[in-house]
Amino acid sequence: MKRFMLVLAVAALAGCVSQSEMALSNNVYKLDIDASELIGTSIAKGQAQRRVAQLTLDKGFTHYVIQAADTQNSRTYAGNMPVYANTNVNIVGNTAYGNTTYTGGQAIYRRQSQTSIVVAMFKSPNVPSNAINAAAVLKNSR
Repeated sequence: MKRFMLVLAVAALAGCVSQSEMALSNNVYKLDIDASELIGTSIAKGQAQRRVAQLTLDKGFTHYVIQAADTQNSRTYAGNMPVYANTNVNIVGNTAYGNTTYTGGQAIYRRQSQTSIVVAMFKSPNVPSNAINAAAVLKNSR
């Protein structure tokens, strides 16, 4: 049971990272990367660089230049923590005195990040001097 709860907690913290690509021309692509929750938003940046490099190689190019990049961070309301009540009763003679305290009820917010990257891809002999070697990025990110 403890193992199941640990897996469930890790899954809840891990969040989600989704990616999509769209060709703007034969060598220019737009990547959209959406991430949520704690771990998802923190790993999205590294995944974006690796995904750009992998996409460059998959499309038959060797180098790339990031033309534009934009990231939007936000948070959305996801609910509230449970509310717990604790009641203490003191009896003095025939009279009972009660005191109830409440805890919990704090708002829960879900972190989100949306990143868009426009990348131009190149191969020899038309590689600009400021282009990034896709194979080197993948090799160094492992």
